[in-house]
Amino acid sequence: MTESESARRGPGADPDVVRRALRHHAKGVAVVTAGVGRHPVGFCATSVTSLSLDPPLMSFTVGLRSASWPVVEGASHVMVHLLAAGQESVARVFGGAARAKFGPDTRWRRGAHGLPVLDGVLAWLALAPVERLLVSDHALVVGRVTRAWHAADGRPLVHHDGGYVQLSAGLALTPGDE
Repeated sequence: MTESESARRGPGADPDVVRRALRHHAKGVAVVTAGVGRHPVGFCATSVTSLSLDPPLMSFTVGLRSASWPVVEGASHVMVHLLAAGQESVARVFGGAARAKFGPDTRWRRGAHGLPVLDGVLAWLALAPVERLLVSDHALVVGRVTRAWHAADGRPLVHHDGGYVQLSAGLALTPGDE
């Protein structure tokens, strides 16, 4: 067994301790949507990461037991939405197990590649998955950005310590001020 295999399979830290430790890591909140048919799916993700700008690649994870995974697994494209401050209700809808995520209270439309696009977000990025790697009880999905849009301004929705927090309007540093 290689060191890498041993690290994946060997004993690890207590998951509850890891969960409590990660509550200290502030994360932007995103919603991933997929499905061009009658029943789109979506889920809240704080694991969205930019991997490369040339070519433009991003990643996110999705639970293998989630209702969204079978659709994401076979999707030619998915949509990543970066939520704006004030969209806590959207995060709660897509973060829960409720089946009516695209119900009458969710404002959305069909956009690029026929994908569900949520209204009022800071940005959206359409991804063409290029890799789906099964890792424990999740899949790590890497996608090439095929289209992107962003609002002119706004603040992100941030998740920290089990809740949503606002970024302050503090002073921005310019290069050399560090």
